[in-house]
Amino acid sequence: LLLIIGRPLSGRREEASMVGPSPRQRQDGFRPVIMGRGGKQRRMGRAPSRDDLLGEEQERERAEVEEKLFATDHGATASFRESVHLRREYATHFNKTVEVGLGFQIVRVHRILEAEETFAVDFDLNMTWRDPSVVDVKEPDWTKAWSPMLIFRNEIEITEISRKIYVHDPSKGQVFCYLKYRASFYEILELQNFPFDRQILHIDVSSFRPTKELTFAPFPRRRNKIFGMPISLWDIMSTEDPEKSTRICGGWCMPRSTVRDPQPTIVVPEKDLQTAADDLTYPRASFEIAVERRCEYYLWNVILVVWATVGMSYTIYSIDPADVADRMAITTTLLLTLVAFKFTFVADMPKKAYLTWMDKYLVVAFIIVVLQAAEVFWSAHLAKKHPDSPYLDLLEWWSQVGLYGSWTAFHAFLFFFYRLLYPSWEKVKKNQRLQVVL
Repeated sequence: LLLIIGRPLSGRREEASMVGPSPRQRQDGFRPVIMGRGGKQRRMGRAPSRDDLLGEEQERERAEVEEKLFATDHGATASFRESVHLRREYATHFNKTVEVGLGFQIVRVHRILEAEETFAVDFDLNMTWRDPSVVDVKEPDWTKAWSPMLIFRNEIEITEISRKIYVHDPSKGQVFCYLKYRASFYEILELQNFPFDRQILHIDVSSFRPTKELTFAPFPRRRNKIFGMPISLWDIMSTEDPEKSTRICGGWCMPRSTVRDPQPTIVVPEKDLQTAADDLTYPRASFEIAVERRCEYYLWNVILVVWATVGMSYTIYSIDPADVADRMAITTTLLLTLVAFKFTFVADMPKKAYLTWMDKYLVVAFIIVVLQAAEVFWSAHLAKKHPDSPYLDLLEWWSQVGLYGSWTAFHAFLFFFYRLLYPSWEKVKKNQRLQVVL
């Protein structure tokens, strides 16, 4: 009787033990365990019976049904284990450092003001990072989500034109953010070679979050861009290979190599960061815009005028050396003209502790006119004391040929070979790279 009754009971016990966990238990990592008769776990070495094979087939069918139900109710089951893994990874991710990818697109450089040492630009800022709070969330609340809290360190005035933020990959919580700005930035201009100078303008980015919470990196799989928009008196160059840039559109320089090999976002190494007042270091990154001044404006409107003004002073040699008053009147008038031109010209230039190339050029012009004034007095002295002296003609001849000849020859060379006066980009980068680190 026990054998007859016990067999069905053990079969029911086996069927009850084969009922698997609920979908929620499966989500937590539970797996059904097939039990043998008498409630004992089936050994791997034992050959499965016919009942065991039927039970395994039923288990597979039930699992397929549950997988379909779970996919309908809670999302794709294929990515479920990956999502669970990501949630566990993200749970501790924000206790470490979040990497924010940065990318720039320069739409237009409006102006560069030398006197104020500022430049105005329209640009797009692209960012990407991973946020665990938006995993498998279609429409997150961005007011409560994590944010990089960016700031621009050399900003003077900035206006946000548009903003677009969305979850690019919900399964990984990958967030993309696009910002469009119109801003003015401060830049220390190196004007030693003005007007034959080259500058590297920086957009310097930082964050309110310290380096233990956030680090910067170039935007993955996307290149920075500088679009070809004209700007008065400046050429936009490529910082990757500026020497191979091509001039088109009436002097506007289209950075051909910028499209192929653009300058990436420069991330300052943590070892080069300075400690703030709160004993923390904050991440730094920047984007460079290489510009070259178009010197043609200064060649025709400044240098040519100064050359002609100094050249007019040589008309004194048509007057008798003994007539000091008429000769000094011309020399003094031209000297005052140069002084007035100098003050008018420097009004639009920043005050620097060093002499620019243009400053040195004007100083040389002053010296030539002053030397002519000294020559007038010495010639008048010789004409009165020693009218028949051979040194009088020799002095007059050397003043005309030596000063005026060398002055004219220099300008002829300048107008044909002015490109040789531009500094190399290696020198420019060496002088201006310090602004990124400090």
